Formats: sequence, C-alpha cells, structure tokens
Amino acid sequence: MKDPAFLFKPDEWFTPNTYNRNFKCPPKKSGVYLLVKPIYDLNKANFQILYVGSTSCLEKRYKNHEVLRKLQIEHDYIQFYFKETENYIDLEKELIKKIQPKYNKQWR
Repeated sequence: MKDPAFLFKPDEWFTPNTYNRNFKCPPKKSGVYLLVKPIYDLNKANFQILYVGSTSCLEKRYKNHEVLRKLQIEHDYIQFYFKETENYIDLEKELIKKIQPKYNKQWR
C-alpha cells in the first residue's frame, strides 16, 4: 500500500540540473535515483515521482537511461534526482513500496 506520509523533499537529493541549488554531477558511485515530473501550481511546486531505480554507477546510469529518455518524450520535463548510498538495492525496494511509482514494473 502506498505510504501517504511519504513526502519527496528535493533539497535532500542531488540533481544534475544546473538551475537547482542542489546541483551535483552524478558520481561514479552507487546510489538510488528518482525520475520526477515537477508540477507547478500558482503557489508552489509539487512533484510526481514516476520511477525509482538504483545502480552501482550513478554517472553511467544517468548518461544511458532508457526509461529517462522515454519519459522525456512522453512528458514535458523529467528531472533526475539521486542519493549516493552503498545499500542502494535495499533503499530502492523501500522507496518503491512507499511511493509505488507509475513506471516501475512492480506496480503496473
């Protein structure tokens, strides 16, 4: 069941978006990442997490991610957010259970 208490806080993640204050190039380290669609309202920005993934090399996954390319075609703008972590597989599973993103195969 989707966790209604889960709240995505972009300030807690890094992104290769140069316009973001948490700018950082994805490193050659393991971690988890989110593919996020920003939804702008008149008063604030909301975020729809479309996909959760993990990898042993964030830099490589960011440069060659098939789902990211497909989502960028389907949606106006998709943002890549990431966190470095050694237990990336466990964190990915936990986030998928909490968020239940639309494009993870487990929830189709």
